[in-house]
Amino acid sequence: MKRKLSLIGIIVAIALIAGGVYVWQTQQAKATATASVQTATVRRGSLAATVSAAGNVSAPNSVATAFESSTLDVSARVAKVNVRVGDTVKKGQVLMEVDTTNLNLALKTAQSNLASAQVSYDQTKNDLNFTLRTAQASFDSAKTNLEAAKASNAQNPNNLIVAKANLDTAEITLKKAQGDYNKIAWRGDVGMTSEAAALQSATIAYQSALASYKIAAAKINDSDLKAAQATYTNAQVALEQAQKNLETKLATAQATLDNAKLNVEQAQRNLDNAKLVAPYDGVVSAVNYGIGDNAMGTAVTIVDLSVLQVKVTIAEVDIAKVQVGQTAKMTLDALTGKMYNAKVIAISPVGSITSGVVNYTATLEITDVDGSIKPGMTANLTLEVERRDNVLMIPTRAVTTKGNQKIVTVKQKDQSVAKAVTVGLSNDIFVEITDGLQEGDVVVIGQTTTQSTTGGGMGIGIPGISGGPPAGGVPPR
Repeated sequence: MKRKLSLIGIIVAIALIAGGVYVWQTQQAKATATASVQTATVRRGSLAATVSAAGNVSAPNSVATAFESSTLDVSARVAKVNVRVGDTVKKGQVLMEVDTTNLNLALKTAQSNLASAQVSYDQTKNDLNFTLRTAQASFDSAKTNLEAAKASNAQNPNNLIVAKANLDTAEITLKKAQGDYNKIAWRGDVGMTSEAAALQSATIAYQSALASYKIAAAKINDSDLKAAQATYTNAQVALEQAQKNLETKLATAQATLDNAKLNVEQAQRNLDNAKLVAPYDGVVSAVNYGIGDNAMGTAVTIVDLSVLQVKVTIAEVDIAKVQVGQTAKMTLDALTGKMYNAKVIAISPVGSITSGVVNYTATLEITDVDGSIKPGMTANLTLEVERRDNVLMIPTRAVTTKGNQKIVTVKQKDQSVAKAVTVGLSNDIFVEITDGLQEGDVVVIGQTTTQSTTGGGMGIGIPGISGGPPAGGVPPR
């Protein structure tokens, strides 16, 4: 019985000792608990809001060059290949050439046809000009004759009167001479007399006056004028026809000559196009034919690596913030540690809908391209959509929301005071304070409580009896 009471006493004693140790350790833990408070000072600085996006690098100036189909025939074969993939080329540099045997022959034929057309044109022009000059001369002569006939016809009545008067005078003279001759006609030497001579002269004068009269009388019917008019009309028609022939036939000859010239130009162009040249400076990205191949499609592809772009998709909630001309920082998955700059050059006005989500495409041009960047690389961009300088700013984590208010805890001496503030521009790290704080104020970002136990004594463990609560930290608010 005594042994049983003694064992119970020992157990009670041990329990009391353990309880005392636990109380002492708890008190020590409470005494050594410390609170760690993170703070930040309200300061002025520059704050930028950003939008992140990703895309692939592309080269907008890429061209697949090919020989013109009009230049080639089914037998055209590649004669020279002057470049390889990766070569840097300059504008106008010859990339590839096809055989020019048939093209040279076509050019010579076209040049021969042109020479023949030129000779034909010159001969036609000379002949037509000669015909025109002849017709013009005939017309001028007919016109002169017509004018003379008109003038003569206007004088015919007066000429008839004069001719009649001359005839009457000649008749009187003849009658007188006849009377004088009759008076001495009985004489044997009458033929030698002056009367006989006067009669002969009067007879001739009368016959001449009679003929002139008849001619004047005949002209009264304007037959000469009609003949001159007909000749003039015919000459005029001939002149007009000569002018028309000069215009039409010369135009036909000119068209033939022009067509021959075009054929020469086309043949020369085909020969020139037998050499495929670079349209601009760039790098060869593909060569599709070798010597002897029939080059009837894309032959060489050139890409201009001096101008590179990235097309990214922007969510509809952010697209209003993105504007043409904004800048961006860019990194590339393939080029670790390098930072590049880009600029927004275009924004699609129409969005695309995928699974109910609306996105817009923005195109950015890389402004500091170097030889390391290649089309197809994955690019990560951070667009600066808004920037404000010399603003009051604090860490974003210092602001909490209560209802419709933004609350900041401000350290004032040994106290922490909650204040309502008005915020402005923000990003993932900082937020602008437009009202409620002053520069130099200290705000609480978060508070972390840590607890430590100092042990100078001995720990006692009893089977079946657990220790005190484990030490831990209060998560930051």
